[in-house]
Amino acid sequence: MKAYDIIIIGAGPGGLNCARHLMASGKSVLLLEQKPEIGPKVCAGGLTLKDIEYLKIPKKTLDFAANKVVVHTPSKSVTAEEKNNFIFTVDRGRLGQWMLSQLKNIEVRTNAQVTEIKKESVILNKKEEIGFDYLIGADGASSITRNYLGLESKKLLMGIQYLVPKKYNALELFFNTKSFHSGYAWIFPHKEFDSIGCACDIRYMQPKVLRENFSTWLKEKKIDVSKGKYQSHLINYDYQGYKFDNVFLIGAAGGFTSGFTGEGMYPAMLTGQETARMILDKDYKSEKIEELLEIKQHQERDMKIFEKSGIIRRLIPNFLLLLLKNKKIQDKMISRYA
Repeated sequence: MKAYDIIIIGAGPGGLNCARHLMASGKSVLLLEQKPEIGPKVCAGGLTLKDIEYLKIPKKTLDFAANKVVVHTPSKSVTAEEKNNFIFTVDRGRLGQWMLSQLKNIEVRTNAQVTEIKKESVILNKKEEIGFDYLIGADGASSITRNYLGLESKKLLMGIQYLVPKKYNALELFFNTKSFHSGYAWIFPHKEFDSIGCACDIRYMQPKVLRENFSTWLKEKKIDVSKGKYQSHLINYDYQGYKFDNVFLIGAAGGFTSGFTGEGMYPAMLTGQETARMILDKDYKSEKIEELLEIKQHQERDMKIFEKSGIIRRLIPNFLLLLLKNKKIQDKMISRYA
């Protein structure tokens, strides 16, 4: 049986960044991706300034950059604006290929589905057994690594989007509690297409109801998606730990995604980096992960207030827009959520 020091399951931003921080270590690393191509994923493609500064992504890789976001409720709209660009969009396929091009001394396999995990080995495509000293689950919301650890995911967002022919030039967010409960809808411009979608916690609105509400909302907004490509996916934000002896969870597999915004690329990349450091240095304690979890805790506390507010919930978005008119509060909210 062939064996590696480290196996990473999943070649999304988290897995790729983890591999990048391991490639000069001298460890044997195997990066597995079940899809035939690295990069493409169902995702609105939103990036924050933290993502850009962290990865130093070339401008040619980005689709769209903005220094403002238009936030809507059914009765009002407010523009949150900064001097410099703070929110971006990217094509996930292009981003994945760029991150892959940065790797050296890493064995990468595509069409490589892990079908079973054992204590010190994985079964690949139901036939090949490969050993490991460390296993890193970077395999998203439907993580086989998380399932192996017996961790149930109760906090899940359902994301729905249409990729439509290019039309929009402003990034917009729509808070409508009647349609999306504590979730929201969006318009994310890209270079060759636009993402128009919505997301909501499935504990508060079943996927079927969300799809129906989204369809009604699109008609009310007179947004034509007839030529768009429909996509849907689950987003796990149920954090229950990330280190389990010689097994680690990063990104959405570990529930590091923001339950409020659904933003997962920065948490995935950061936890990938920090996991690499912990494996290489057993005494390393990650203050960055603790900071990330503290921000996540603040966000989920805000969400809980929103979710438990009952009939008053419909008034909260308008109250938030009122707060956003104050520049100091606007800057603070952008810092927390972007």
